[in-house]
Amino acid sequence: MTDPYGIIDLAALKQPAGGPAAGAPVGSGTPSAHEVAVTEQGLEQLIADSQQVPTLLLVTSARVTEGEQFLASLRRAVDAQSGALRLAIVDADTQQRVATALRVQQLPTLLLLIQGQIQPIVQSVLPDAEIESLVTQVLEVARQQGMEVVGGEGEQQAPPEEPLPPLIAEAYAAIETGDLDAAVAAYEKQLQEAPADAEAKAGLATVNLMRRTQDAELAASRDAAAQRPDDLDAQLLVADLDMLGGHVDDAFARLLDLLRGADQETKDAVRARLLDLFEVAGPADPRVAPARKRLANLLF
Repeated sequence: MTDPYGIIDLAALKQPAGGPAAGAPVGSGTPSAHEVAVTEQGLEQLIADSQQVPTLLLVTSARVTEGEQFLASLRRAVDAQSGALRLAIVDADTQQRVATALRVQQLPTLLLLIQGQIQPIVQSVLPDAEIESLVTQVLEVARQQGMEVVGGEGEQQAPPEEPLPPLIAEAYAAIETGDLDAAVAAYEKQLQEAPADAEAKAGLATVNLMRRTQDAELAASRDAAAQRPDDLDAQLLVADLDMLGGHVDDAFARLLDLLRGADQETKDAVRARLLDLFEVAGPADPRVAPARKRLANLLF
């Protein structure tokens, strides 16, 4: 996906004249029944969930003029679809790392998250009259991409989901509370009991990605990688951050480029990291197969 955004420091954004005081909570109205507040810990799961449910991703702040009205309109439109799509809210004041990872230029920014891909929609408040049309277009895009769109007006509701295996449910609960070590332990135990469990493999790789990046600052990490192109750890970290932000092609390309003329130790480290990121993306991701092929060509 072409990246339309530049990296900015959201902390430097100026409060609009007459807007709410900085630090006021976003979304003080009644939340949608199909809404999630995005945190750094939950971002990767949100991206994974978009394989099944298209998601409108709103990055905003209590400082945004007309932001509450825009959010309320989006909530009504999403609720009217009865689960056919989801609304995800990023509070740019409290989740600056998430907003930075999404490379937002201005607030509010509305994005579409679908099948692991983030696509820009608009960088402004939409009038109510345009939101219904937008939702219709999003659902049509989902259908064109082969997604089974359930819910919505005239649509049949999805059957109840099968309960998660206990250890997988334990890992999910640990992720929600930010206890990544406990999530890793649960996934590893699940894989001891069921070594071929694809969900556990992907979950473990995702949590390890989150652990590797949890203390990293995006801008500083990119600067370090640019200034030290031979620093393997710096390059690996930026690839991880790209992956966390949904820039999968960038992550794969950065790592694959490191293999040209590399020594064996570097090849082993890069190969291991790529295999880990392939698990995060999932075997069905169309970007994985070409990257695997290029990896094999560069190694052998």
